Amino acid sequence: MAAAWSIREGFRSGPDPDALRRPFFYAALVVFAVVVLAEVGMSLLLGQAAVEPVSAADANKLGVPLDVFLKTQRADSDPPGAGIGFLAFLDGLLLFTVVMLGLSLIMDLRTYGRVQGLATLIVTLLWVIAAFLTAMLALAKLFLMIGLFVAAPFGTIAYLALWGSFPKGQAAAILGLLLLLKIVFAVLLVLSQPKFLKVTGLVVLLAVSVLLQVVLGVIHGFLPGPLVSIGDQFWALITVVVALVWALIMLIASIPAIINALRVSGSAGD
Repeated sequence: MAAAWSIREGFRSGPDPDALRRPFFYAALVVFAVVVLAEVGMSLLLGQAAVEPVSAADANKLGVPLDVFLKTQRADSDPPGAGIGFLAFLDGLLLFTVVMLGLSLIMDLRTYGRVQGLATLIVTLLWVIAAFLTAMLALAKLFLMIGLFVAAPFGTIAYLALWGSFPKGQAAAILGLLLLLKIVFAVLLVLSQPKFLKVTGLVVLLAVSVLLQVVLGVIHGFLPGPLVSIGDQFWALITVVVALVWALIMLIASIPAIINALRVSGSAGD
């Protein structure tokens, strides 16, 4: 998979720079940037999605610590739940990949080789750290949710007060919008250059992103109401772990590019 992921390898048999239809490519970039912004919860795009079922005082009476309540409310802001927001970890990598693919078409190969390796190393290293920390926090929250839910009666009451009401309709609308935008992105990318379909890593990453999103929608739709938040949090954890693994693959794949760039620089200096 690492070999398939390499951007430079993909373009050896991939898009022809002379055949790139740049308006379609730029439009695809804009559309997918909107996807990522929507997933991280831009209020102007999604509106107010957070709903506090109880006040802080009422939660405290139920035995929920104030700091846990406040952290929960911040974590469950736009968009609803964690599953949609955590898609940005994977889709952010996809957006970065497309940007790097575009740069490879407008830069000379020597310059691109240096930029691509260094940029991928820095971005994916930061991504790995952020994804790992987020996964730990998501796991802790998942354990808290499950622990409260099974700790009848007071723990269950506290869970229902904090996470028992999940805005299924609003989440479904957001997921539907995101899926439509991803389809538009794919169409625009193919229109800009059909040979993008030969870049295996890009196609696989987009397919994984869509699959994770579709499964999230199934979880929201079929789980009983009080359990939707737990299912959403579980799938959010799965999503960020997948993004963590993918970022690690990209990080490892960037090392040979950096080594080659250093060798070329050393040879030029001699």
